[in-house]
Amino acid sequence: MLSGYWFSKNPDRAWAEKFYLIYIPIFFVYNLAMQKMGWLDTGNFWNIAQNLIMWLPYCVLLPMWLRRKSRVKFYEDYFFKFQLWLTVFVFFATYFHTEWFFSVLGIRYRFPHVTMFLDSRLCGPDEATALQNSEKIPPSMYLNAIAFFTIYHNTACILMRRVKTMFLSFSPAVQWVAWILIVAATAYFFAWAETFFYIQPDAASSVWYVDKARMLAIGSFCYALYFVVSFPNVYRLDEPPGPKWTLSRCVIEAGFVSMVSLLLIDLFAWVYGPIV
Repeated sequence: MLSGYWFSKNPDRAWAEKFYLIYIPIFFVYNLAMQKMGWLDTGNFWNIAQNLIMWLPYCVLLPMWLRRKSRVKFYEDYFFKFQLWLTVFVFFATYFHTEWFFSVLGIRYRFPHVTMFLDSRLCGPDEATALQNSEKIPPSMYLNAIAFFTIYHNTACILMRRVKTMFLSFSPAVQWVAWILIVAATAYFFAWAETFFYIQPDAASSVWYVDKARMLAIGSFCYALYFVVSFPNVYRLDEPPGPKWTLSRCVIEAGFVSMVSLLLIDLFAWVYGPIV
């Protein structure tokens, strides 16, 4: 008989999972407002500030305040360790991996009034022509990505848990097949959905793909390689019956995910090559 549950048996994590589900409509409304009001085309300060406001107040400061009487130190609470894990992963993924998105998948960033950039010196496109070819990374994109990844990873883990716990009474082989399928399905869905829903005409002057159709059809498989590593990894964060993670373990695990996902997208480049 199929049965299962959505939220973690760890009450700290279950609270955060429900809390971040409420963030989804707030996130979409805020992003829609940014695009419709033309706020993407700003200078250094507002380009960073608007993305910081999208992430930090709701994802970090508000849960820290709401959980102040939980008798759990904020740095031992799941929400804080989750955000630390995301911050480390996103930093390496943005600093290094986005260079593969420029060269292999054809993403482009153009912020005419931004003069601050933070990306790899040696990986990716030629630095002499990167800016004129819209292949430089503003600091705001790091903050933007943490907000996006908060939604992806939180929602994916809830769906993965539901499927995983539905098959606990089945044989180990069936459980593994179900796990592999739900990880692959969620990884591909979020990779495809970001391109389809975010790369819209209102944002196209600042963020776009050289060939969006090929990115959806082929590039989504490359992008999904991020999540086939990161989703199962963060699923284990403070998830019973395993032990609770320390802050140092969060950093180490996020670094591991960064390296393995980088290897996979580089192997994609070797096997398939640039899609544009």
